[in-house]
Amino acid sequence: MENLSNKLDQIDLKIRQLALKIERLEKENASLQKENQQMKTALQQGNSKVNALEQRLKKTQAVLASRQQGEPESVQKVRKELERYIKEIDKCIEWLSNEQEADSLLKVES
Repeated sequence: MENLSNKLDQIDLKIRQLALKIERLEKENASLQKENQQMKTALQQGNSKVNALEQRLKKTQAVLASRQQGEPESVQKVRKELERYIKEIDKCIEWLSNEQEADSLLKVES
């Protein structure tokens, strides 16, 4: 009889442990569902912002394209030439910067 009582006690203990585990898992599940919903909301807001920015970009690109088409050919040539000069100036600045670094390294080694 005592053996049966011990087995019943063990079963009762396991049932209580399982009940606690179920309760803990239900709380964790609720927390994860809440977090998931928050992430879905944040994603929707992000997607809305991206869509709005894409629309603004398309409008801006359309305006720029129409302005460039409306410019006389000479203005477009001047613009391209200025862009080429700016690239050349950037290269010269980079070269001068590298030369100054090399000079300062030579002075330090001397």
